[in-house]
Amino acid sequence: MRCEGGVAPVFPGVPLFAILLTASVVSRSLTCKRLHPKNIDRRKPGGELEKKNRPMTLFDLARELNVSISTISRALSRPEMVAPATREKVLAAVKQFGFQPNEIARSLRTRQTKTIGIIVPDITNWFFGVIVKAVGEVAKSNGYSVLVCNADEDPAGEEHALNLLRDRKVSGIINCPMGANLKLWRELKKTGTPVVELDRVSGLEKVDTVVLDNEKAADMAAAHLIGLGHHRIATIAGPQHLSNGRARFSGFKKALRKNSIPLPPEYVEYGDFREGSGHDAAKTLVSLQNPPTAIFIANSEMAGGAIGALRECRVKIPTQLSVVAFDDAHWARYLDPPLTVIAEPTEAMGRCAAELLLARLNSRSTSRKLNLEVFPAELIVRKSTAPLRLARARAAVAVEANDKRQIRR
Repeated sequence: MRCEGGVAPVFPGVPLFAILLTASVVSRSLTCKRLHPKNIDRRKPGGELEKKNRPMTLFDLARELNVSISTISRALSRPEMVAPATREKVLAAVKQFGFQPNEIARSLRTRQTKTIGIIVPDITNWFFGVIVKAVGEVAKSNGYSVLVCNADEDPAGEEHALNLLRDRKVSGIINCPMGANLKLWRELKKTGTPVVELDRVSGLEKVDTVVLDNEKAADMAAAHLIGLGHHRIATIAGPQHLSNGRARFSGFKKALRKNSIPLPPEYVEYGDFREGSGHDAAKTLVSLQNPPTAIFIANSEMAGGAIGALRECRVKIPTQLSVVAFDDAHWARYLDPPLTVIAEPTEAMGRCAAELLLARLNSRSTSRKLNLEVFPAELIVRKSTAPLRLARARAAVAVEANDKRQIRR
């Protein structure tokens, strides 16, 4: 009997495709068996591992030391569970052979990426740079890495960053809210990913929070100006959809009300916590028919823009206008005159947020009690504020001197 195509079957009665399939399976089996790590002798006569192009694996290291893979894994990740002599032996081999643990494989096995995500509104703002540095230091000392996302002071940017961090399977997130849709954050929390809010609050339920006492801090700034005799006090307030912007404006208004000082609508300008908005707001305020004698600016970025505008308009600080700004930027003390500020313990707040998140991740904080850490601010008085009478006297002297120069000419 001959099969179709003129080829005789090897086994009568067995279809040709079945024979080919069987041969393929046998061939794969032999290949896999031949290439299985147990059947590969990678040792040279001297006992050293033969150098390959591919990196050393955990299996290679275990074989070299004649210990189990789990022993090496514990020695590297949970040393307290391994005898000191064994740990030293493993560490010496790791150094000798340049072994690098496969973090991707580890994260798949443990379902933990050992990565913290942090979403900041503006990475160019020195304040958030200090925050990120503090978080990074705490994370590093606990074996975590940090993934930083810049949301550009935009709710849509915050949502994009959240989706990115969720896709990257980060272990937890520190967020400085910008007004993103809370539904997205609630969905994240359902997955068990811990969240800590820092500097601002969004209204998200059941999260640890680290903030400044913004209302009291703004009250201090306004009280300082009032104590110097100023009654015409203006403000460049922050965005009112953000919790810290609202709280600072609220504290400022309360201080004025307590001292029966009116706040005309034209003495209130709203900025977006960016330099440009501070510049424009300051120009508007000093152009008023009855301009203020003092001004409170709700963050350092807007303060930088405002001071630039005051110089352009040749407004002298503090002889014509006393200035208090929120946040002690590194450049504030080097201005002429040095800037009076409300200082935040920025680094301490960043460290606190990271420690709270790690406490949740490490199960040291198993209670349902939420942490609300409120930090106090500090008023640092420099040379940008002066008593109203003294400022007026200095201004009069300056006008008189200018008049004399004009007469001489």
